[in-house]
Amino acid sequence: MTGLAQPADRQLVRTLPRQQVAATQFGVVVFLASDIMLFAPFFAAYFLLRENNPPWPPDGVDLDVARAALATAALVASSCTLVRFEHLGAHGSSQARPWLLVTIALGAVFLGNQLAEYSTLDFGASDHTYGSIFWLLTGLHAVHVTVGLGALALLYVRATRARSFEAMATWTNGISLFWHLVDVLWLFVFSTIWLLQ
Repeated sequence: MTGLAQPADRQLVRTLPRQQVAATQFGVVVFLASDIMLFAPFFAAYFLLRENNPPWPPDGVDLDVARAALATAALVASSCTLVRFEHLGAHGSSQARPWLLVTIALGAVFLGNQLAEYSTLDFGASDHTYGSIFWLLTGLHAVHVTVGLGALALLYVRATRARSFEAMATWTNGISLFWHLVDVLWLFVFSTIWLLQ
């Protein structure tokens, strides 16, 4: 990470079988597709329940749209900082790792806000149908953010130990794709729950 790839590292990357790299990338794509399929029934349930349970949301539900929008901005910004990390790392810059720390910090801000918001809600998952789907959908996403933050932390450890960015590029790409998917899924969650209501 601190400089251009050493000749030995370049040789190691060149000697990786193309089939192994392709299989790894295919595995990541299959995992991400299955993750999308995991969220799809929750979105379908939300809209089905919304159609059959007027008023929606029920009386007494007051969500802070501005607060959720700020948290959304932090999460979207974390994708931008992760792209910056990848760009600098691919060019052998020693300035790449701080951008990964910024990414982790922004993700932690988002997750911290979500946990804080949970503590201020006036309804629980068992109070009504809306509460059930709200907690399930946002909770599922919170689990994904937590897993993503753990993966980013491991990526940072790996980045400090790797002799070159190329040596960990496959791992970086997989984690990056997962984090970007988490961000995109949140945009759908935010739009569905906070904006459309």
